[in-house]
Formats: sequence, C-alpha cells, structure tokens
Amino acid sequence: MVLFKKEFSISIKSLTYWLVVLFIGVFIFSQLGKGLTSIKEPQPNEDNYGVGVTNNKISIQKQTIGNLFQQHSIGQYNTYPFGFLKVVTPSNHDQKEIGNIIKKATGQSLEELSEISDKENESVDEFQMYTHQDFDFFPIVQDYSYLHFQEDMKKVAEIIGKGSDFEEAKYKASAIKSLSFEEAHENFEMILKNDQVSGAYARLVCDYLGIILALVPVFLAATVVLRDNRAKNQLVIYTKAVSTVKLQTMRFLSTVVLVFIPVLLFSIMPALQANLIAQKFNQSGDIWMFYQYILGWTLPSIIAVVGISFLITTLFGGIASVVAQVAIWFISISAGSPNIVGKVGYNLIPRFNNVGSTIIFEGIFKELVVNRILWASIGILCFLVSLIVYDYKRKGGKIFGKGS
Repeated sequence: MVLFKKEFSISIKSLTYWLVVLFIGVFIFSQLGKGLTSIKEPQPNEDNYGVGVTNNKISIQKQTIGNLFQQHSIGQYNTYPFGFLKVVTPSNHDQKEIGNIIKKATGQSLEELSEISDKENESVDEFQMYTHQDFDFFPIVQDYSYLHFQEDMKKVAEIIGKGSDFEEAKYKASAIKSLSFEEAHENFEMILKNDQVSGAYARLVCDYLGIILALVPVFLAATVVLRDNRAKNQLVIYTKAVSTVKLQTMRFLSTVVLVFIPVLLFSIMPALQANLIAQKFNQSGDIWMFYQYILGWTLPSIIAVVGISFLITTLFGGIASVVAQVAIWFISISAGSPNIVGKVGYNLIPRFNNVGSTIIFEGIFKELVVNRILWASIGILCFLVSLIVYDYKRKGGKIFGKGS
C-alpha cells in the first residue's frame, strides 16, 4: 500500500496526468453539451415516431436489394474488411453478375429500377435520404424466396469481398422500419421501466467515454513506465530490493485508478441530470444503475489500454506505444462507424450512440459482457507479459529475481 501511494502521488503531480484529465473532460462535455436532451413521450398523430430494426423478411429483402442496386449504379461498393473503409470497384464481369442478381430479384430491368428510384426520391429531401433510406418501395418478385435471397447475397459478398453490406449479419442489422405510435410508446415505456431512465442515458455517456478512453490512457501509462529513465534514477530503482511484480503492479494499478477517477467525476453531472429527467415522468432514477454501466463499460477499456501500453513501452519505448494505440483506436473507430447503435463484436470501442433502444441493447447485452471481459483480459495478459520483460531488463535475465 505504501508503494501504491508513492506511485499514485508521483503520477498525480505530473503534467501528463492533468492533460489526460483535461482531454477526457473537454471531450465528454463537448459531446454532451451543458445538459442531456430530455426524452419525449410519443403523442398520437405525430408525423414521425422514429425508426427501429425490422425482422420482416420482405423488408430485409427489399432494403438489401435496394442498397445493392444503389451501389451497383455507382459501380463502387463500400466494405470494412479490417475496420477501415475500402471502396471496391468490381470487374465488368462481376458487375454484370451482380446486375443479373438484381434483375432476377426484382423482375425489372436496371433502367426500370432507375426510373422507380428517381421517382421515389423526388418526394424525399436530402436529409431523409441520408437518415432513413429504407428502400421499401423496391419491387421483389413474388416467388423470390428468402432462402434464394440469402444464397444470392452470399454470392454478392464473395464477389465484393469481406466486410460488405451484403453479409448476412450486416444486412439484417441494417434493415429498418418506421415505428408506429404503439411501438414508439412501447419503447418509451421500456426506457422508464426497464432502464429506469438512468440506464438509457448511461449507455450514451459510456459510448462517448469509450471513444476517448480507448486512446488517452496510453500517454499516462507510457510516462509511468518510462519514469525511471526520465528521472535519471534507473540504477537506483534497479538495485532496490523491491520485486518487479510489486513495483510494476502498483504502477499498473495506480495508473488505472488515476484514469478512472476523472471518469467517475465527469459522469456525476449526467447521472444527476438523468435522475432529474426521470422525475419529470414520475420515475425514480437509479444512480447506482448509471454507475454500474460506467464501471462495467469503461473500466475494461482503461485496463486494456494501460496493459497494452505497459507491454509495448517496455519492449519498444513510449513513441511506439502511442503509435500502436493510435492505430488500434483508429481501427476501432472505423469498425464501429457503419453502425453506432449496438455495434459490439470484438471492438475495443463498443458503440451505443442513442438514448433508449432498449430492445437492441438487451439483444447485445451478452455480446457486450463477453467483449468487456475479453478486453480486460487482454490488458491484464499484456501487463503480465510486460512484467517478464521488465524483470529481464532489470535483473539481467533473472526472471522475477530480487535485486542484489
């Protein structure tokens, strides 16, 4: 405990630490603004109740084929093979094969489909086209079965390559529908009862925190690992009778705690605001639920980034650690960009940029738990490997030996 306090005290006095705190604070408040946008109870006869994911097979077919036609018309297809956007331009032969699949599915020529699409888009403004282009107006041949559709999309996915919109998991998650008043009101009730309002807002806050926490802890972690070199006292530390396990473990734990403290503090305001919003609807918000999200969602990210940084900094130095983490961060952001509500997978940055969507969250909850455990485990494993490397450097090859 004495060593933990010492490491904690040294780090908290460093300029690097306060820059990390500043980055976290500025980012979270720039994204959330001065206050959380209050949820609204749906009222009868409104023009728009928002959208939700649909499981209707006809809608899935129409929207997927419509999306395929749009990309076919441009002659380019968006893919995300490793999280990065890669635009694929197929050969004339492959383009023709995709066109034949579209014609077979719709029973229309490509020219006829262009006319249908142009006519439909005349009544849709540019913002609507971007936010809710569901392609439900696309024709589908009556005897074009869902099984046949799945087989055709497999062919398309093979032609275009990995990470396209036409992989089954992707087109199922992308199919949407306009919500009715009843459905919108059901979603609203779930926010009140299942989420107790606090949970719905906690997911949004965790989404933003996840973005910044996948990057900034690397700067403090690298500074901590390189502290001895910068202070010109490496020989003193190396010859002190303190085990590598104890020394580095206290550094690791103090770094994780120091990064987590501003996360807790900066989330107080949105937690209280969510509680006030709940009271407007005669509900008692649950601050403990809010912080369960904060703990379970953000702490694994901190552990992962700090652990990875400890290892890479010990092996190759601080610059390499920062470069590597920036690369991981960029890949994670790119991988989550096509779907920012309910995107989990193996991504370091799980996305849930929405207040509510309780049904979607309940559907991905187990996947999110696995994801968080995975990244926390990666961080701990990297830290344990860094212990071996650090001890080897410290003791001239004597693994976990005491100093003389």
